[in-house]
Amino acid sequence: MRAVVMRRFLVFVLVVALCVYGLYRWTLTRAPARAQEQFTPAAGPRVSDDDVHVLETMDAEYTRLVQAVVPSVVSITATRRYEAPATVDPFQFFFGRGFIPQHPAETRSLGSGVIVSREGHILTNQHVVANVDEVRIRLANGQEAAAQIIGEDEATDIAVLKVTGLNVTPLAFGDSDQVQVGQRVIAVGNPFGFDETVTQGIICAKGRAMENSSNDFFQTDAAINPGNSGGPLINVRGEIIGINSLVYGGSGSESRQGLGFAIPANTARRVLDDIIKTGRVPHGYLGIMTPDPELAARMGLPGIDGAYVIAVTPGSPAEKADIRQADIITAIGSHPVHNFSDLRTQAAGLEAGSSVQITLVRGGQPMTVTANIVEQPRLNEAIAQPPAQGAASPSASPVSGMLAGIHVEEIPPGQALNLPPDAHGVMVTAVDANTPAEITLQQGDVIEEIDHLAIHSVAEYQQAAAAVTGSRVLLGICRDGRRAYTVIDGQ
Repeated sequence: MRAVVMRRFLVFVLVVALCVYGLYRWTLTRAPARAQEQFTPAAGPRVSDDDVHVLETMDAEYTRLVQAVVPSVVSITATRRYEAPATVDPFQFFFGRGFIPQHPAETRSLGSGVIVSREGHILTNQHVVANVDEVRIRLANGQEAAAQIIGEDEATDIAVLKVTGLNVTPLAFGDSDQVQVGQRVIAVGNPFGFDETVTQGIICAKGRAMENSSNDFFQTDAAINPGNSGGPLINVRGEIIGINSLVYGGSGSESRQGLGFAIPANTARRVLDDIIKTGRVPHGYLGIMTPDPELAARMGLPGIDGAYVIAVTPGSPAEKADIRQADIITAIGSHPVHNFSDLRTQAAGLEAGSSVQITLVRGGQPMTVTANIVEQPRLNEAIAQPPAQGAASPSASPVSGMLAGIHVEEIPPGQALNLPPDAHGVMVTAVDANTPAEITLQQGDVIEEIDHLAIHSVAEYQQAAAAVTGSRVLLGICRDGRRAYTVIDGQ
């Protein structure tokens, strides 16, 4: 009986298989026959070698240029260690193991650098290695090593590292003063961790000013992205003409908008030389206050060829050289000054202890004075002490007019930490809403001048504020240890 069942099952399987095969064959006969595709490739390039000889030569030269430059560019990994705060795991809290105590943690950031000496000195941006505990570099051939921070200069955003034990090849500096707008450049670096990335572009502009920087910048459309910071901007001779520093724009996929900025090589080399010689960068100091373009426009100053002096710091080299308010500086040494940016760049490059001739126009008459440059004064480093209990500083009631709504008091003794040693004036304690000063001043500002009149007390402030007329008032203030001028505009 079992044998009969088995035979019947095998017959059933055979019939099903035959039906499936027949259906498959029937489907093939129903499908249209597919003709073989004809494919005739191009016989060769549309342009002959003779027609693109120059382009092919340029292509080969760019390839050799990149091959010569890349071995001198390094990738930088900077590590900062810290104690992560204690946390509580809610799920495990009821089981007695939910509390996670404070524990070591670290963050890492990426950057780039360029080798500038056979001893292993590397130039990069100061912000790449600021406040870190360890710096490691990697060469294009894969070699890695720890790097020592030789020196940093926050004002120019330049830092110097040194690596030993590796066979390094330095790149030479070019003269960034000779760089021209339209000149072809390449940027090499480590954007987003992609080592040895090379981008090409041109110099789009020179003399770009950036907030909180003492030097100007080259603008380039060579792609610069996070991680490119500190890498070199190279001319067609393979010389360093800039240190890539920042990109202007948004974040993420929007960060690359063709607006990259690089520190000129001459500035970077000056900082390098100072750090190698002394371990620090002594910035020259002239003591001239000039408006940036926005402030100049708000002050209603006419367009001039030169830098308009709105104030001279008492006791400074500028005052001793008889430079005065309303002078127009047209040259420092042999370098012309056309605007605020030119003056800032030239003044930042002055060496302490040197003398420099300054050409200016006063009352329509050209003249030349000599200034003896000193080192940039440091902020008062005394430890701030809180005011004695029960001692109250006299406070001024708000005045009317353009300075309405500003509450001030005498500078508390405990605030000296964040002010220059010669700071004077009154401290802003509050600014009322819907007043002309609301968007200009903030709590903690020190008002040192009102329309060039020095302020030393609350009484002097009230007297000067009451005398203000018109719809604009120029204030000399000190904020976060830095002096500046600002305009309160009531229009």
